[in-house]
Amino acid sequence: MLRLLSYLGASLLVAMLASCGGANRSVTMHDTESSVWSEPEEFTYVNSDTLYRRDISITLRYDGGYVQESIPLTVLTISPDSMVLEEEFTLHVPRLADMRPDEHTFPYRKQALLKRSGEYRFRLTPKEPIEGVLSVGIIVDER
Repeated sequence: MLRLLSYLGASLLVAMLASCGGANRSVTMHDTESSVWSEPEEFTYVNSDTLYRRDISITLRYDGGYVQESIPLTVLTISPDSMVLEEEFTLHVPRLADMRPDEHTFPYRKQALLKRSGEYRFRLTPKEPIEGVLSVGIIVDER
């Protein structure tokens, strides 16, 4: 009987730990050519659940030569049903002393609800070439 209770207790503990797992995170990064971001970068995210709320962020990795305070860009989003949303967005870069020396993540959308199952495409295009950017990426956090 004691052995049975210990097995049940262990099973219950494993089930509780599995259900308390953190949020899923999709991170996709693309390297830029010659440390200059000048071309559109396209990212895909496959949505399988239309009920989850997601935080979507843009992330940059850069070298010591990066000094711009803001990065104006165009964000193009294409949903699985081919709906297109294009908008201007500016990444406001905090002072370099206040952040890690090589990477920063910028919130793009909080609590976004992706209403269709399938592949979402995000295209990030800088308005002008940005020197010192080594890679650019998109992060989709499921809540």
